Formats: sequence, C-alpha cells, structure tokens
Amino acid sequence: MQLGLSSYSFFPLLKDGSLSIEDMFRWVKAQEGEHVEIAAFTLAPAGADANHELGKDVETVERIEAAVRETGIVVSGLCIGANFIDIGPDERREQIERVKRYIELCDRLGARFLRHDVVTWSRRLNDIAELEREFAGIAEACHEIATFAGRYGVTTSVEDHGFFMNSSERIRRLLHAVDLPNFRLTVDVGNFLCVDEDPLIATRACLPHASVVHLKDFYVRHHRPGPGWLETVGGQYILGSIFGFGDLDAPALVKSVVDSGFDGFVSLEFEGNEPSLFACETGLSNIRRLFAEVAG
Repeated sequence: MQLGLSSYSFFPLLKDGSLSIEDMFRWVKAQEGEHVEIAAFTLAPAGADANHELGKDVETVERIEAAVRETGIVVSGLCIGANFIDIGPDERREQIERVKRYIELCDRLGARFLRHDVVTWSRRLNDIAELEREFAGIAEACHEIATFAGRYGVTTSVEDHGFFMNSSERIRRLLHAVDLPNFRLTVDVGNFLCVDEDPLIATRACLPHASVVHLKDFYVRHHRPGPGWLETVGGQYILGSIFGFGDLDAPALVKSVVDSGFDGFVSLEFEGNEPSLFACETGLSNIRRLFAEVAG
C-alpha cells in the first residue's frame, strides 16, 4: 500500500493562502508520504463555481507538475464533482464531457485514478423511487465515462459520498450495473455515516471492489451539539476528527483494509476543526501505528 493525503486535508490552508501547492507537496514528502490525491475544488480560485475545471487553469496544472518533479511525490488521482440528474440533455452531455476532460488531465499528470460523483453532494434522496427512476441514466453515464477512461489506462470510480448515491448497497449495485474492469469504488471508511450505515460493515463489503481507500474519522452524536455538525439522513450529527481520535473503530477499519488484500493508494482525508497540519501529522502517525500493530 502507498500512504498519502488528499488535498482536501489541507483545504483551509490552501483556501486562505497560508499553504501553497508547492508547500503541500513538500510537506507530504517531509512526512514520508508517498502520494497526493487532488480534490479539484481545493485548488480552484476564490469564487469559482462547481463547474470550474482545473485542466483549464494552465498555471495551476504546471505548478502541480513542477511540484511532482521537485518532490517525487506522485499525484495518485483526482476527485471531482459531477451531476447527471435533474438537468436537461444538453447540460447532462456537458457534464459527461467535463468528466472526460478530467480523464485527459489525469493522463497528463500521470494519475491513473479518477473519482467522480454522479449527483451533487448535497442532493438528498427523498424516496427510494427517485433512485430507481434515475439509476439507469446514472449507470449509462458512468459506463460511457469508464469506456473513455480505458483508452488512457485510467480507472474511474464512485465513492460513498454525499447522500443520494451513498451506502454500500447502492454503490455496489452501480458497480455491477456498469460492469467494466476499470470502474471501481473509492471506499471512504467514514462517509457511510452520512446515511447512517455502520462504517465497519459497509467498508468490509466494499473493499473487494476498491480502487482507492480514504481513511477518515468522525465524532458521532445523537443530539445536535451545536453549529458546524453535519446532520445525517437519520438525524445523527457528525463532525470530522483526527484519524484515531473520533468514534469510528479505527483499529478494526485498518485491519479490514489489510485483511482484504488491498494494495493500492490509501489517502488520509481530514475534515475536522483541529489545526490542519497537526491533524494530518497525528493522523498519519496513528495510521502507521495501526498498520504496524496489524502486521505484528
């Protein structure tokens, strides 16, 4: 396995300018990380909308390439938003073509993995009938994109992300409907909580189909503690934490990753309130300690 970090872990620092793209890659190297997974929106300029395309930002792409050359830290993959429902055919076609352009960007950056959403992150499923109505169209779009990605040697994936296409059953159902060898799952061990699914059970179910694994932790409360907490579908409240400090069973999750035989990129993804660099350094330390404990 190759341990690294998602750029999302550094988002507050990237956003306020206190950490540059180059600084991020240097920091990962200093911590003996092996890769950076880029969440495209974290490198977007202030005020950019959801359809901002990293590939059209020539200066930023060149800075990423230079940082890779300087540090030897590879870009493992890209993570992007996408939406294939609740829109007209022309806009849907543009969404698909936009994802394809990110596949071309993956190839330019030497990244072999692209995670794309299929609906907007905040879109909640009001009734299971909604999913049934939209499912075939979502699978069709994913199939077209993965077929295109295959020409570049890129593996595409969906993640247990947001609320609509989230749950181990839903993303595995989509995986089997698309039925292509280069369409897989990005397995985020914490995000299953957004739909109140047990993270350990869900992670174990999805690991055989994983292209990339995100290690993440959350605090979980049954009553609203105050501002800043995310309400789940079932009315729980979650808040990101340093990996190993939260309420997830971090040792069991790490053991499950090892036991599954997964041997790809593992990304620490921190999204809590603690200072970002401290949280990332501590999270990496905890992950390494837990992997060492599993290895005996």
